[in-house]
Amino acid sequence: MKHLRFAIAGSVLTLAVAYLVLTGMQSTAVYYLTVGELESRGPNAVGRPVRVAGYVTPGSVERLNGGLALRFTVQDDSGSFPVFYKGGPVPDIFGEQVQVVVEGKLQGDGTFAADSLLAKCPSKFES
Repeated sequence: MKHLRFAIAGSVLTLAVAYLVLTGMQSTAVYYLTVGELESRGPNAVGRPVRVAGYVTPGSVERLNGGLALRFTVQDDSGSFPVFYKGGPVPDIFGEQVQVVVEGKLQGDGTFAADSLLAKCPSKFES
């Protein structure tokens, strides 16, 4: 009887820990999408944290607030969307036609509010 109590208590404790780990992972998970995948989600994507990769559209970069914020367009072969970034330092290699990864949330007006901006460095070994 004593062993049964320990087994039940251990099972309950294990399930509680598993539940906490699972819910913690779901609340901090950020999905990695292409521009087209984000657009295809439509209104379901609004307000959800995502990470999207694409290229900065030529002629779309606008520096605001003395360079502390940026507005630009990200595109790939499947579409494009406007990005507003006000989060921190802008990578040195950021510019037109540079591949970037933005992390943030899609707003109701279709603008992507980025909290994080990464610029991918082109490989020096490509032919």
